[in-house]
Formats: sequence, structure tokens, C-alpha cells
Amino acid sequence: MKMNFARILLAVMMLGHILTYAQKNTENIDGVYKVSDAAFVINKNKTFLVIAYGTLIKGTWSIKKDLIELKPQNPDAKFYVYARKNPNIKTGMRIGFSGDKIGNSGILVGEFPNKMQPLFNEDANCFDFPYVHVFKEKPATLSLLEEQNYENEMGVEIPKLIYNFPTGDYNDFIVQHMQDGLYHNDFIFKMTKDGSSLVDDSGKPLRKSTVKEAFPHEEELKFMEGAFNRAFDADYKLVNNAYNTHDDMDQEIDLEYYKYDAQKNVYVNPAVPAKQLNYKSEDYHYNEVLMKFDKIKGTSQSQVAVKPLTNSVFTAKCNR
Repeated sequence: MKMNFARILLAVMMLGHILTYAQKNTENIDGVYKVSDAAFVINKNKTFLVIAYGTLIKGTWSIKKDLIELKPQNPDAKFYVYARKNPNIKTGMRIGFSGDKIGNSGILVGEFPNKMQPLFNEDANCFDFPYVHVFKEKPATLSLLEEQNYENEMGVEIPKLIYNFPTGDYNDFIVQHMQDGLYHNDFIFKMTKDGSSLVDDSGKPLRKSTVKEAFPHEEELKFMEGAFNRAFDADYKLVNNAYNTHDDMDQEIDLEYYKYDAQKNVYVNPAVPAKQLNYKSEDYHYNEVLMKFDKIKGTSQSQVAVKPLTNSVFTAKCNR
């Protein structure tokens, strides 16, 4: 899911921070507030959603003293790993790496501590997603760490950890990297004195509308919330043979409309004749054959110094 948070964070900052008194009657605080090109959806059930430029921020809100505080749902780990058994892979393993700005993150991958290697070369400057690599060996535990400054541009401190995932019987993986820009501090909003609306820096109530007014098609908002969950809190990932994922703003795929092929461990569209199914298609939008990767649980430990191997998994360098 492509995320661009710079503009949305600027819009949030414009709303101000503290010291406008409000009564605790906040029954009518819910609604949709428009700031610049961003929509802030404040729900009665104490959840919120921020929508802007194809960007989503989701979380919960509460009233503390006379202010409303919004707590974003930050990633609970820098890496999520999804896995499947691929009958076509006889030895070793295959990994597809995903995530915005993954090439500039100083990621190490491999077997801790002596067989870890950089994901990209130091002067990497040409990137062409998706990145998929076949490793000749499969360790019992796959380790991942990100060697870089662990405080993002908003001042959010991110723990320095090494993440370890057991490979078990799996041999096909998706590693999803959560970039620093996806972590946010709590946001504090001013309210009107009666606690029924948010205000701008001058204390003037912001224009707001009801959810039904802003989103007349109820399914649209539900899809937005679902898109966030599919991108950041999914139990599984669906990808085609080219490892192009479909868990973002584009669409939602329902496996109930697919037929499971146990021999190949894939889901196929039963409406397509068997002879027309292309199991090796590199087409970005080809959804007739899909691989299902289930989320696996890992452990983490405090980061220690690691001496990586000299060769990187990928070399991304422009010929200039």
C-alpha cells in the first residue's frame, strides 16, 4: 500500500495542539471534518479514520482533561512475514520483499548472526518492484533487522529490534517492511467550549458534516476501513505469480469465488477454462491464479552488532 503522509501530517499540525477549554459533553463531537484535502472521520465508537491522497490513518480517540486525543494504530513490528508451502520449490526458499522505501532502509536478512546480508547494495538508486529472490538454503529461523536511525521525522521513537521467524515446513515467503513514516505520535485537537466540534488555530469551529453526508454510499467508508486492515493487520496475503499484492486501495478479493487447487496450492478462478489459466503470468492485474500466504508469528530481541556478508541480495544501481 503506497503511503504518503507528509501532507496529511501537515494538515493535522494545522489544527493546533492545546489549551482551549471545553465542557465534557462530547455527544456531538463525531462527524467528518475537512482540512485541506484531508477528511477526519471521528466516530461515536471512539475510533477515527483519516483519509487523504490515498493515505489512511486509523486509531482510537479519547477525552483527557478538555482535549480530544487521537491515538493512531501504529505497526507493532517493523516486519510482518507471511508464508506458504510451494510444491514447485524443491530446495531452498523464495522471498518476496514489499514495502515503500524498502530500498533505502538498511535492511539485513538471513540467518542470525553470521549469515545475514544487506537487502540492497549501499549505492542502490534504481528500484523496480516487486523484489523476489530465490535462496539456495533455508535456515530454521529467518532473521530481519533494520540498521538505521530509529526516530522518524515526527520524533516517534522506534525500538531497535531483531525479528526472528521460524520457517518450519514453509519455503515461500512475503516479508512486509513497515517504513518509519507509518509510525505516528498521538494527535491532540482543540474543541469548542461546548465540546461538540473541533476548532482551528483561531478558535473558530471547523466545518463538519455527518458521516452519511460525507459518504452517501455507506460501503465506501467500510471499504476504506477494510483497506487499512488488509494492509496493516491482515491474517493472510493474496498475490499472483508476479508477487503483485492486492491488499491495498485497489480492491478486495473474496476467495469464496475461487476454487482451491491442492496439488499446486493455489486458488484459481473456476469461471476460466483450465486450458486458459496462466500459472506463470507476470501481468500485474492477473488475478485468475492466486497464491495465499498466511501470517506467521515471530519473536524479537534487542538489536546487537551484526557483521553482515559483503554481497547484497539485490543490486539496484543505474548505469550512468
